[in-house]
Amino acid sequence: MTEVIWEGTVDDGTWEVQVKRESDYRATLTVTRISDSEEILCEEVGLAYRAVFGPDVDDVNLWMTMGIEAIDHYNAQHPDAQKGET
Repeated sequence: MTEVIWEGTVDDGTWEVQVKRESDYRATLTVTRISDSEEILCEEVGLAYRAVFGPDVDDVNLWMTMGIEAIDHYNAQHPDAQKGET
């Protein structure tokens, strides 16, 4: 049943945030650096109303916040990575 129900990019396409449905009310949120496919977050998240017509606005706001926080935390822990030095 895994399907992408929401995705976006951050920092001019440096990062991808993606949510894949795992069941009616559960999904997996991942944050991945596009250049080398390094995954910095993989977390189970909820889906309001089974996301029948697309994700709920509140869910999307939470996912965006989680993605940005993970990226900010990663960048704070790896300052050289921001300069392209991984």
